Amino acid sequence: MSAHKVVAQSAEDCDEFPFTRAPQAEEARDPAEVAALVLVRHVLDSSPVLKNAKTAHAIAAVVQVPSAGWLDAIADACGCLLGGADAAPEDADTITRPHLPQPHLAGPWFECRRDGSKKEHRPDVGNEGVSAALSAGRSIFGFSPTPERHLPRDLLRVADVRAVIPPLGAQSLTEVVTSLVGTPPSLPIPDELCRFIVVEDLRLARRPGQDANDYIARLRGLLESKTKQPTTTLAQMRGMDEAVDWGLALARDLAEYRQGKLPWSAVDRGALLAGLSGTGKTTFARALAGSCGVPLVTGSLSRWQAAGHLGNLLRAMAATFEEARAAAPCILFLDEIDSIGNRAKFTDNEDYNIQVVNALLEELDGIGGREGVVVIGTCNHPDRLDPALTRSGRLDRTIRLQLPDRNAIAAILRDHLGADLDGVDLAMAALLALDSTGADCERWVRGARRRARHANRGIAIDDLTAEIRGCHRPRTPELNRRCAVHEAGHALAIALERPGALLCASIRGTATTGGRVSANLENAGPMTRAEVALALRHLLAGRAAEEVLVGDVSAGAGGDHTSDLARATALAVSAFCSFGLDEEEHGLLWLGLPTPDTVGSMLAFRPELADRVSKMLTDAYTEAKTLVGRHQHVVERIADALIGRETISGDEIEAMLRKAMAACPVVSATAEDEHPTTPSSAAWTSTTHAGR
Repeated sequence: MSAHKVVAQSAEDCDEFPFTRAPQAEEARDPAEVAALVLVRHVLDSSPVLKNAKTAHAIAAVVQVPSAGWLDAIADACGCLLGGADAAPEDADTITRPHLPQPHLAGPWFECRRDGSKKEHRPDVGNEGVSAALSAGRSIFGFSPTPERHLPRDLLRVADVRAVIPPLGAQSLTEVVTSLVGTPPSLPIPDELCRFIVVEDLRLARRPGQDANDYIARLRGLLESKTKQPTTTLAQMRGMDEAVDWGLALARDLAEYRQGKLPWSAVDRGALLAGLSGTGKTTFARALAGSCGVPLVTGSLSRWQAAGHLGNLLRAMAATFEEARAAAPCILFLDEIDSIGNRAKFTDNEDYNIQVVNALLEELDGIGGREGVVVIGTCNHPDRLDPALTRSGRLDRTIRLQLPDRNAIAAILRDHLGADLDGVDLAMAALLALDSTGADCERWVRGARRRARHANRGIAIDDLTAEIRGCHRPRTPELNRRCAVHEAGHALAIALERPGALLCASIRGTATTGGRVSANLENAGPMTRAEVALALRHLLAGRAAEEVLVGDVSAGAGGDHTSDLARATALAVSAFCSFGLDEEEHGLLWLGLPTPDTVGSMLAFRPELADRVSKMLTDAYTEAKTLVGRHQHVVERIADALIGRETISGDEIEAMLRKAMAACPVVSATAEDEHPTTPSSAAWTSTTHAGR
């Protein structure tokens, strides 16, 4: 494939070379081509070997371009200045036979342009073309932003000259503008800003009929927008203590790095933020850049895919990293990195997907240079990541962002409210909002302001709580009581067997749930047989309460993989198959951790396992019914409170339990002896599913 031609815009552009072209109309001149001519001419002036390449014997040359975006413009400029517009080089990558005569290749010289956008852009491909060109007495040029990574290995070995095309600086930019409009600019752009220039910036700043200063002013505006630092800081982040502590430490390290007191090797290269949608991953990255006082560069697979086919995707990915290198020190934010996938699990479009993962790994390794670039990746599902992404030196620190607690939610609501509801206690609103995200808080405040605006009055706390409660299907008194009894059963079991862990119980309905109970088990211990039994009782206590107090059960404990029954089944299967808690003959075998997609087949293909899991669940359910029956009056009080107030705190529920146990110490002692408290290893939330 022949290289694209670049037309010398005027004799002035190529005044030291044996060809000229009439100037084109001013508006038709491509600023990127003019800039490439200026940069290449400077290199040729300092390299006699390259400058005389047209008349010299065959030479091998390696030309390193500033970035992938400059590849075609620089290669075309070299073709123009060395061979003339009528002498198009041949593509060396089309040669498949070394040394043998190939009459169909009639070009005066050969070139290969490589930026990693094709899988063939690697050192072990294209070496036949190097030997064929040189043995035929023709020169060969290799152009790449990272020659060692992409050009043929033999070309690197035999290169007579290596030229590095520098980025566009202030002096070169003045020459470019002068060539474009005919007069030099009087407005300067410092080198500190010039380092942010990419090819498209030069084109975006161009307007018909503009003078030099107008072009410079427009270009400067584009560049200054890249240097803007976010105004959000880590001090505004709520409920993500681990992430904030790490971010503040990074800010101190980056400050010392910029001052020359700390080598880049001592600074963390990046981190992975894992959490549910809306937990503040994007906001944290923005706040991190704000606290570090550096620009934020963003990228994602969806944005790269929008560029087109695989080659364009890989170029877009490389351009994002190039932008980050130009802005260094900076934070490079890669959103939804789990969408890239795991090479071991690809089944469709395997070759395509593997190339994408490999390209990202190469960029993270920084073969093209990544000093000063801290990469923050985000994901909802860290288990879907290719393990190589979290290897040391890449995203080697994983920070899990949890849902904010009650205090954090109150603080987030206060931040979004600003001066609204000043002095109003947000504790009840925060309690209603437990198990929600920071994004939910922002939406609720926006909705509360809308309610007040449409009513032509100031915002009230009722507006906010109404938004938090949301719109859900109206429930009959009978269904409302069943939901309250169900959640009261869960709450009783946790309050009785895990003192201090219960956060709240609520019958606030959503489109899919009829209520929830939340508990904080951060300080829990290891998973044991007793702990499995304890957790199963808690998961099944809601259904047990329905049977004991209402007289029958509903489908509220069932539903999708987040339901009580699904979680209890998965926990029992895990105890036998992956936790090593099976007391039978093959109890030490690890048979895999069940997932929502595999737990059904694990039970279907192993009837004996299904029988044992069923027995474990039945035993736990029997214990849960006994527990609820022994404390039925407490369950009723909790249910009544939920019906009256919708949401109550764990402290209030535990106070009810203490009062009842003080009035009946024998029952209290019996319950504690029968079900000793055992720590757990995970946080706990139960939801009653709406389908009944």
